[in-house]
Amino acid sequence: MHRSRAVERPLPRLAQRFGIRSGAQLAADLRHAAAGALRGSGFQLDLTSAGHLRPDIALPAYAGLVPDDGLAPVMNLFDRVGGGHNFSQRVTRRTSRDFRGGRLTYDEHDGTDIVCPVGTPLCAAAPGTVVMIRDRWLRGGLTVAVDHGHGVVTQYTHCTKTLRPVGERVSRGDSIALSGVSGMDMTTFFPWVAPHIHFMVWIAGRPVDPFLHGDEAPRAGCWMHRNAPEPAEALSGDPPSPQVSEVDRSAARALADACTDPQIRRELEGVRDRPATLAALLEDALHHDRWAWPDSLHEQSVRPPGAADGAARVALTLPLPASEYRGVRLADTWFTRPEP
Repeated sequence: MHRSRAVERPLPRLAQRFGIRSGAQLAADLRHAAAGALRGSGFQLDLTSAGHLRPDIALPAYAGLVPDDGLAPVMNLFDRVGGGHNFSQRVTRRTSRDFRGGRLTYDEHDGTDIVCPVGTPLCAAAPGTVVMIRDRWLRGGLTVAVDHGHGVVTQYTHCTKTLRPVGERVSRGDSIALSGVSGMDMTTFFPWVAPHIHFMVWIAGRPVDPFLHGDEAPRAGCWMHRNAPEPAEALSGDPPSPQVSEVDRSAARALADACTDPQIRRELEGVRDRPATLAALLEDALHHDRWAWPDSLHEQSVRPPGAADGAARVALTLPLPASEYRGVRLADTWFTRPEP
């Protein structure tokens, strides 16, 4: 039994917590969801999906409680089988395995789900520049991306409010957004799926696992403290103002022009004059909205050769405030634990 303590914080109005901005936005998103279901890209469930229903960690977090020991529960890890390669809205657990060989993940899961109460400040995992704010209720709701240079981008999804504008440089540990439960998936399964941040790490346009398997050597995109991530403020070795990652502008423009979805094309058109933002948006959309591009373009990159050189020097810290957390614990059940 994990004891918890209450943390007082102002909360946004209920609809905003779930990422519902207006009736018109909700109606448009539901029409888009219906079209996705017709083409077979909607949510896919089976009996294994029941493992996502975790009242033991969901209800305390919705009540605004933080674990007494300061360890945030991780409810899903990166899928080492399919994560980062393909993406669908499956929430099944058929082939997936986490970095330990356990099942604390689900098929094609491309990030780390860290449980925290709604309204928790989310912190930059390394110094960088805010390059993208994307609000797609159909897939995770309000999302913020920070570019740390060398092709490394971190992404923070299910936010309820952003705190920094696109283009602002941030230090490690700076608050960039407030956590929420935004997105259709969180709205649908409230209150049995815990409020959490879906934290992603991208290297040269591909999602990677920040955790390391066994004796796997440290590599780009992993935690500074190996598999025991800790929160941190600015560190003495941090660059004061890292440059954003390089962008192949002609490749980015060509990919934007090849998008077949009108709504996503409008998003891309709105940022064509901001290369770092266009690149981050394209990488997110090419992975999560794959159906909006011809199959032949799914592996295209907007980063020039060598853009990820030096990426291993970008060490990541826990994107939660040090005032409330000191690390994470893997919230295993009997089903998810790795076999001895």
